[in-house]
Amino acid sequence: RFIGPSQHETATHFLSKSEAPTDSEALKCLRADIRYFKWRNGVVGHTTVIWSASVEPNSELLPNLKTANELLEAIELDEAERGGPIPPSILY
Repeated sequence: RFIGPSQHETATHFLSKSEAPTDSEALKCLRADIRYFKWRNGVVGHTTVIWSASVEPNSELLPNLKTANELLEAIELDEAERGGPIPPSILY
C-alpha cells in the first residue's frame, strides 16, 4: 500500500498490493487484525487505534463523502472509479 518516499527503509508493518490489492481488501485485513488482537489479548469492548504515520497521499475525494455509508461505498470502488485515492488513515 502507500509508503512515503522517505519511509521505504524503515517501514515494517504494511500490507502489500498482493496481500490487499484493493482498499476493500485492505479494510478487511485491518478489521481481521483488530479482531485477532482483541481475541489474543482478551480485550472486551471498544478498541482505539492510533494512526501515527506522517505521510500519505492527498485526497480531493474526502470532502464529498458525507456519511459512513458513502465512505464504505467509495472504498468498494477502485481508485479510478471513485476519482482518487483514499488515505490509509481513513481505512483505520
